[in-house]
Amino acid sequence: MIAPARPLPGFSAHPEALADLLTVPGQVRTLALSYLDRLVKAEVRGPLLEEQGERDLRGARKIYLDDAMAYRLVYTERRAPHNPRHLLGIHLVAVGERRGVAVYETAARRLRQAAVQETGRGMPARFQAALASSARPSPAQAAATTSTATPAVALSPAARQR
Repeated sequence: MIAPARPLPGFSAHPEALADLLTVPGQVRTLALSYLDRLVKAEVRGPLLEEQGERDLRGARKIYLDDAMAYRLVYTERRAPHNPRHLLGIHLVAVGERRGVAVYETAARRLRQAAVQETGRGMPARFQAALASSARPSPAQAAATTSTATPAVALSPAARQR
């Protein structure tokens, strides 16, 4: 019996990173698209970036896009929580010139914005979404429910409004 093939990792991008691709020279854009294809197929992997002064790029990786190493592609990898060796996807953060560390400044700002959005309400957005769609009551709902009148199924706020 042949084992089922693993699906290819996904691709996502910061909206402004897609605009970055339009601002770089055509030959650099072609190389960036080729590298993105190879990254998704797990054929290449760039070196890890670190915290650089006020620029926190921990967890991000870079790819050199041209022979002069003047342009960089900065991305992050999404890994399966149960198996970190399994690549779920590539997230493009920034594409641009290395001169004056511009691409790294841009990438650090975008990563910071994403972190603030994800933890804006005290817990990561993916956990908030899971709680909202869960049939189990949230801690606030459980506290509001009296112990003698516990419903068989607790509905999410959206379901109760219908």
